[in-house]
Formats: sequence, C-alpha cells, structure tokens
Amino acid sequence: MFADTGEAGAPPLRLEPERAGDAPLAASWTAPPLRSATAPGAAPPPVWIFLHGLGSDREGDKAKRFREWAASRGHGFLSFDFTGHGDSGGDTRGLSLSRNLRDAARAAAFVERESAGSEILLIGSSMGGIAALWHAALHPEAVAQVFAIAPAFRMAARLAASLSAAERAAWARRGFLPIPVGERVLEVGWEAVADEEDYPVERLAALLRAPALLLHGVEDAVVPVGLSRDFAAAAPTADLIEIEDGDHRLTEERDFLFEAMWEAYRRRTAGERPGETAGAAP
Repeated sequence: MFADTGEAGAPPLRLEPERAGDAPLAASWTAPPLRSATAPGAAPPPVWIFLHGLGSDREGDKAKRFREWAASRGHGFLSFDFTGHGDSGGDTRGLSLSRNLRDAARAAAFVERESAGSEILLIGSSMGGIAALWHAALHPEAVAQVFAIAPAFRMAARLAASLSAAERAAWARRGFLPIPVGERVLEVGWEAVADEEDYPVERLAALLRAPALLLHGVEDAVVPVGLSRDFAAAAPTADLIEIEDGDHRLTEERDFLFEAMWEAYRRRTAGERPGETAGAAP
C-alpha cells in the first residue's frame, strides 16, 4: 500500500506505463479509511478521481479543495497529471483523447488495486471532463458516477475550426500548434484532431450508462454552455447545472461545485431521483 501523498509538498506517486511508448504519470493519493475503521461488513468508502484540464495539473485549486472535502467526509481521493502536464513524463505534442483515456484507465486501475471494492467517482474539468465522460461510457461496470465541469466537447475540432484554412494546413504540415494557456504555451499535435474523430459526441451520449452531472458556467467563453445543454438533452443519464455568471474555470465556485456533486452522490446512494425533495446532505 502506498503512503498518503495528498499533503502539499509530498512527493508524487509514479504510475508506471503498461504500454510501450507511454510515459510515467505523477499522482497524489489520499487513501480512504481502512475497512476496519468502517462498520463491519460495510463496503469500503468511495474514491474520487480528479482529471484536470488542458495546461493544468493534479494540484490545481479545484483539485486541492475537492481533496479536502472528500477526505473530510471519509472518502479517498486520487488526482494525477495527464501525460505532458505537471510532473508526468511526455509532452503535449502527442496529446489526444485516446492518450488521455489511457492515462485515466491507469489511474482507475491504481485505485482498483489499492482500494479494492471502493466505488469510483470521476470528476473531470474541461479536457478532463470529456475524458471522464468517455471513460465512464467505455467502462460502465467500473464507474459509479461521473461529474464533468465545463466538459470540453469537440475540443480539437473547435480549435481547428477557429483557424483559417491556411492556419489549419500549416498546423497539419508542421505537426503541432503553439497554444497559449494561461502563462504557458503548449504545443498541441495535429494528431489530436484526427484522433477526436473516433469519439463522436452522439456515440458518447448513447453509450453513457453511469449517472452524470454536468456543471457549466453560463458565461463560459472557452466551452459554450450550449454544448453541455445539447449533451444533457441527448444522454438519458446526464443532468446539467448551469451556473449564472460562471466562467470556464469556475475556481471561485469550487465549494458550490463540490456541494452540488455531493448532493448528487447522496441522492444516488439514497435511491432518490435527481429532482426529488429530500433532507439535508449528511
């Protein structure tokens, strides 16, 4: 069993690759309480896995706050750096949804080994949001519930569409495109555009079986809220909370986000429908 690495400044775990050519991932792990600390015969506490957005990492503001909340309620929490981000290996030139999904699967496999029997709850933000939804759709037996904060639907296609024909041709010819993200400039490979064609949103909506809650700022200038509205209307298990005046990052709303996710988790485990009136969350 690995030691808890969720404390600030603690050295990260290394999640070793299972496929040639993939890079090791850095992760921070807060284990749930041991079975002996729970009621005899009870299932072990759930584990939340956080998937960050483009240009962010496992120790962003939302990830840190969500870890505090989950741990305070007796749940486990894992966050990790996608390949090419934070302390993980690799670079962003090879970024693709397929690669992100391999990273997410590696994180889920770690939790399944380290906390066998725990429900897995996914939280994804932006790029991590679309990866969380797809991982849940492709592994319906392994994910109990998924939460997607401003999920970046058609991220690569929308980026390509924002460019002129000449700029797209230059991206394809050179193989990568420099993209300013915060204070960094990321070089995103053309492969991301071609790879995304294998993951149509319509297929995602049809495949998704896990209960899903989307949380999206109405004033999001990066990923239009209409994309989440369309998806929630098409996916039978998805619900949407729109956040008035919320931007893309929703950092200032992170406590509200967790409370909304916790309430959705509580309702599911209590067997309540999303719209039912119920007592206060524990």
